[in-house]
Amino acid sequence: MATTAINISDARKNLKKLTDDVVDFDDHVIITKPQNRNVVVMSEKEYQSWQETLYLLSSEANRQNLEESMNQIKNQQIKSLTKEKWDRLSHEDY
Repeated sequence: MATTAINISDARKNLKKLTDDVVDFDDHVIITKPQNRNVVVMSEKEYQSWQETLYLLSSEANRQNLEESMNQIKNQQIKSLTKEKWDRLSHEDY
């Protein structure tokens, strides 16, 4: 993944290649405009991923749960479940 900057005139001239590179190589492109009104171009896939991350982190309780889970992984405090055990656990409420 690379981030490059290009001015608006060059971006217009090379829009197809620029957008292909964004999608094919997960690049980000900063298009510079006058008066520092720059924009960033990224793939829709990456945009959706950022939106999901923002949503998950928007709740303090969820953020704390995610942090706790990451710490458990880091400290190897994890449990392994077989598919059968997972299926039983995930269907207990039904």
